[in-house]
Amino acid sequence: MANLRQRQITESAVCALCKTHEEDTLHAIWSCGEIACVWNSLTWFHHVVTSPPSDFTNLLSSFLQVHDEYYAEIFSITAWLLWNRRNAQHFGRPVHPLGQLCSMAGDLMQEYLDAQELAPTPPPPVMQQWRPPEPEHVKLNFDAAVFNALNKAGIGVIARDWNGAVIGAMSMPISLSQTVNEMEAMACRKAVQFAKDLGLQKVVIEGDSLVVINALSQGHGCLSSYGNVIDDILVLADDFQWCEFHHVKRICNVVADMLAKKAKDLLGVRVWLDDLPEDIQPLVFFYVH
Repeated sequence: MANLRQRQITESAVCALCKTHEEDTLHAIWSCGEIACVWNSLTWFHHVVTSPPSDFTNLLSSFLQVHDEYYAEIFSITAWLLWNRRNAQHFGRPVHPLGQLCSMAGDLMQEYLDAQELAPTPPPPVMQQWRPPEPEHVKLNFDAAVFNALNKAGIGVIARDWNGAVIGAMSMPISLSQTVNEMEAMACRKAVQFAKDLGLQKVVIEGDSLVVINALSQGHGCLSSYGNVIDDILVLADDFQWCEFHHVKRICNVVADMLAKKAKDLLGVRVWLDDLPEDIQPLVFFYVH
């Protein structure tokens, strides 16, 4: 509005949201009281902006000087969402609630990271198999499957020792989430909980979702709408004597994938300790031997 008044297109430069201050770029994206809830929900931004910025360029420079944690990227995406929301509201178009913008920014960031991982890579070897963990360790593989027609999903987990012997397996249906990554994170959380239920102390958790494994390796989940799930996993993992999260190719995660798909016909959690379903046992044998 300040620019429009300067060009003599309008007489007033008052912000249409707060109706009290002149709307320049800094006000529209940062200092307007009506959008304060967006930035206040990102607790880390106080560590980046320690004093009131003089203008938008100064504000942007503060974030561009931070080279880790994706702070600059999240700020840029959130600012872009706020600016587009401001324009949509100005022209009478539907807008997203302010409370959803941070989650949307996180999801867009994850979508970008996913796209980078989908870049062409050299073809894997023709034969790839599950590899056993080190002695005294137990490896748990997790996966999620989506059943769109039933509006639900399933997760599968299998635990094997250093000889490849099955210690336990489980399959369970869950509610269909907004993103596949969120369901993968929920499957990982169940794998960690399953390991605790089995009384394990030294574990390796494997999954084929690189985004989820990267979030766990970085030690935080603030970038996404399922960040609370990532944080839950990290808290649970602290109780083990030793715990690591590894990414594996999908071909090495076939058994967990099949267990997740079995949840399609289940009404609740199904756990196998001494025996496995007839259609799962041959896969375990093949992918170990």
